[in-house]
Amino acid sequence: MYQTTLVPTGEGDAALDAVDDAIEITAAEGTVHVLGVVEEIPMYERSGKPEKFDEDDPERRERLAAAVDRVATAVADAGIDSETAIESGVPAHEIAAHADAVDADAVVMGKRGLDAAADDLLGSTTERVIRTADATVVSVPVSG
Repeated sequence: MYQTTLVPTGEGDAALDAVDDAIEITAAEGTVHVLGVVEEIPMYERSGKPEKFDEDDPERRERLAAAVDRVATAVADAGIDSETAIESGVPAHEIAAHADAVDADAVVMGKRGLDAAADDLLGSTTERVIRTADATVVSVPVSG
């Protein structure tokens, strides 16, 4: 059993697939940290112009906060303490940094299945976290 587990989430439901595994491996007296990361997307990704990062999008932050709350509620329903945080930046970097900051024993995260070509070219946030985090990383396939 792990004492300190980190479950990162985006705006979607991938973390909901991972939270059951996180609950299962976290000691009853342990803590599950739920981290939401607002990905900073360079403006040129959206506009085609080389500009600075987009301004903070309150709607994206609200969706992310709702996703963090859903995961934290599932943890609380299982009788385990949780702490939540929302950061901005590159997801893999923020996840690894947060895992270090809370001294996480394990990071449990959902992994969406990209097609083989996209996965080979782009990699995934989960794979980047596996390469950079000092903690054990558990990759949970996302259902349907």
